[in-house]
Amino acid sequence: MARDSGLAPIDELVESSQPIKTAFKRLTYVFLVGSAVALIFIGKIETVLVDKIRANSSDISAPIIEVLSAPVLLARNAANHIVDLANLIEENERLKEENTRLLQWQVFARKLEAENQELKSLLRFDPGPDAKFISARAIAEIGSTFARVLLINVGEDKGMRSDLAVMTGDGVVGRVISAGERSSRVLLLTDINSHVPVLVGEKATRAILEGNNTENPSIKFVDSDANLSPGDLIITSGHGGIYPQGLPIGVVAGEIEGQILAQTFVDWRKITFVRVIDLGGKGLPATPAGKKNNG
Repeated sequence: MARDSGLAPIDELVESSQPIKTAFKRLTYVFLVGSAVALIFIGKIETVLVDKIRANSSDISAPIIEVLSAPVLLARNAANHIVDLANLIEENERLKEENTRLLQWQVFARKLEAENQELKSLLRFDPGPDAKFISARAIAEIGSTFARVLLINVGEDKGMRSDLAVMTGDGVVGRVISAGERSSRVLLLTDINSHVPVLVGEKATRAILEGNNTENPSIKFVDSDANLSPGDLIITSGHGGIYPQGLPIGVVAGEIEGQILAQTFVDWRKITFVRVIDLGGKGLPATPAGKKNNG
């Protein structure tokens, strides 16, 4: 009896705690469900918060990145402009060269159209059966500050002698001043010691072409009433007995500081082969200004 009376309170205690367990389980379930829902809301809230933080960071960093990237963009644009400028300079030089060539052809075309017969006798000069041509190679320009002399590879063994006119396919180069056995020296038109009688323009104005140690010789001793214009043709007059009449030299370039300068047809930096005119020592009679040479 005593044992039974001792167990009764325990059973009663267990039975009385059963509702508490049930309630506890229900509260735990509700807590877990609530926690899950809360976590879902918290996740949503965190996503919005992260997006907002990211947007704010972008707003803050964008101006900084823009400022930092500006020098890079400027450098890239500057490099592109430099490349474009180099291309433009190269294109401009090419166009200048083409314009110079076209100007020369324009001069010839205008002259040929106006005075075809006269220019035929002047520019296509026929020295006659007694003349001969000696071809030579330009070895070097041995000039200095005070001289412009060309060395060619033919001499007395080929019939060279002093005071023979020397040309390229473009125009007059100068005259032979000394001849050795196998080489000769040519005084260029640009040398300060060179003085060539010439005719200038359509009116065949007489003048002297003087070298000045530059690529643009001077036109001197022109009549005061002569009206020379840029582009007027310059040819040898034949006076002096060295240069035959009608050999092309160049055109009038213009006037600088009171000096009338010539633009020669010869490119002095590209002389490779020359042709020496030998008239057999007979020379040519000079044609009076304004008359045609029919010889």
